[in-house]
Amino acid sequence: MWLVGFLLLLGPLVTLHELGHYLVGRLFGVKADSFSIGFGQEVAGFTDRRGTRWKLSALPLGGYVQFAGDMNPASQPSDEWLSLPPEEREKTFQAKPLWQRALIVAAGPVMNFLIAIAILAAFNLAYGKFISEPVVVGFERASDAKAAGVQLGDRIVAVDGDRVESFLDIPEHVAPYPGRTVALTIERDGRSLRLPVRLSSRLQRDRFGNKSMIGELGIDFLNPIVGGFDKSSAARRAGVEIGDRITALNGQAVRSFRDISDFVRPRPGTTVRVEVERHGQPYVFPVKLAGSLQRDSTGRQVRIGMLGIAPSPGEIVPVGLGEAVVLGVVQTGDTMHLMVQGIWQIVTGRRPVNELGGPIKIAKFSGEQLSLGWRNFVSFAALISINLAFINLLPIPALDGGHLAFYAAEAVRRKPASPRSQEWAFRTGIAFVLALMLFVTINDIVSLPIFGS
Repeated sequence: MWLVGFLLLLGPLVTLHELGHYLVGRLFGVKADSFSIGFGQEVAGFTDRRGTRWKLSALPLGGYVQFAGDMNPASQPSDEWLSLPPEEREKTFQAKPLWQRALIVAAGPVMNFLIAIAILAAFNLAYGKFISEPVVVGFERASDAKAAGVQLGDRIVAVDGDRVESFLDIPEHVAPYPGRTVALTIERDGRSLRLPVRLSSRLQRDRFGNKSMIGELGIDFLNPIVGGFDKSSAARRAGVEIGDRITALNGQAVRSFRDISDFVRPRPGTTVRVEVERHGQPYVFPVKLAGSLQRDSTGRQVRIGMLGIAPSPGEIVPVGLGEAVVLGVVQTGDTMHLMVQGIWQIVTGRRPVNELGGPIKIAKFSGEQLSLGWRNFVSFAALISINLAFINLLPIPALDGGHLAFYAAEAVRRKPASPRSQEWAFRTGIAFVLALMLFVTINDIVSLPIFGS
C-alpha cells in the first residue's frame, strides 16, 4: 500500500506541477526540449511533433521541464545560446522578458495551489460546511481552561484576537501550540471577558501508531448528539437513531460527547442503559458495549468499550459553487499558515526535528490514507499539493522560489545578477536541497517501526 499510495499521490501531483510550467511556457512561445517525471535514467518516453521528449525517469522523486536554451542551473545565457539562429533563440526561455519568465516559474506552485483549492472546493460543494456554536459544554478532568476561569455555557469568540465563528475554527489556533499561553475572549451573560490560558500538551497517536504533540484547551464543544454510526454499531442495533441526544448512561447525567467516551471506554462487553431524548420524548435502550483493541498514549494495546456512535459536529449547511471555492481558498491559506508555524517551531527548537518528513514518510502516510478510502486519500493529496507549492516557493536557489527571488532582485536593480554569482548560488542551493533530502530520508528510516519508533 505504501508504494501504490506513493505513486498514485506523487505521480499526478508532480505531473500537474510541471504541466503548469509547460503550459505557461507554451503560452509565451517557449519550446520545451523535455518533460520528465522523475530524475535520472529514462525508463520510457516518446517525442511529440513539437520536438518535446516526454519521458518517465528512474528516480520518482520529482520532475522537470527543460526549456530550449536552458543549458545551466541558473538559466543564464551561454555561448551556445548566443550562437543559435535568431528565430530559434526567440523560442528559448532566456529570450523572454522578465515578467514572462517569472510567470513560467511561478506556474508550477500556482498549479499545486489550484489543485488543492479544487479538491477542497469539491468537498465543500459535495458535503457542505459545518456550523457549530463555540459554546463550552464540558471539560476534561484536568482542564487548564477551567482552571483559568472558563465556565460551562461560555461562548469563545476569539483566540489571541483571531475571530472564532465555529468550534471548528479553534483547533488551528490551539493544536499547533502545545505549552503556549493563549488569550481567550469569551462572552458570558452579555459580558466580554479575556482570559489567559496555558495550553496543555498531549501526545496523540492515530490508528497506525503515528505520533504528534498537540496543544489542548481541555474544553469539550461537542454536544452529546448522535451524528453517525460505525458499521457494526451496538447502539444502532439497540434502537438509537441519528439525531438522538444522549442524556444519561446508567443514570449518570451526560453533558458532552466526552462524557460518553469517558463512561464507555473502561466498560468493554458490559451492558449499559442509554437514555436519549428524541423529538422531546425520552427513550431508554439497553446496549451491550462492543470491545476494540487500541493503543494508549504509552503505546500499549488496551481493550476499550465502544457504543459505535459518532458525534455531530454541528449543522451541515449546503454551499453554492462560489462559496465552496472561497472556502477552499481560505482552507488552503490556513493550511499554509500551519505549515509556516510548524517549520518555525522546528527551527526554534519548540518541536523536534523528527517531525520533518521525507519521501519514505510520505509513502507511509499515502498508503495509510489510501487504506482508509478514497476521500481520505484525496484529502491527503490536497495537503501534499499545498506542501509541494510551499516548498517550491521557498527562496532557495535551485527551487522555483530561488528563481523568483533572483527575478525580483533583477526587477529592482534593473539588471540581473552576474552569471557567476547566480551559478554559485544555484550550486549551493542544490547542495542544500540534497543535504536536506538526505537528512529527512535518514529521519524517516530511523522513525520506522523496525527501529522501535
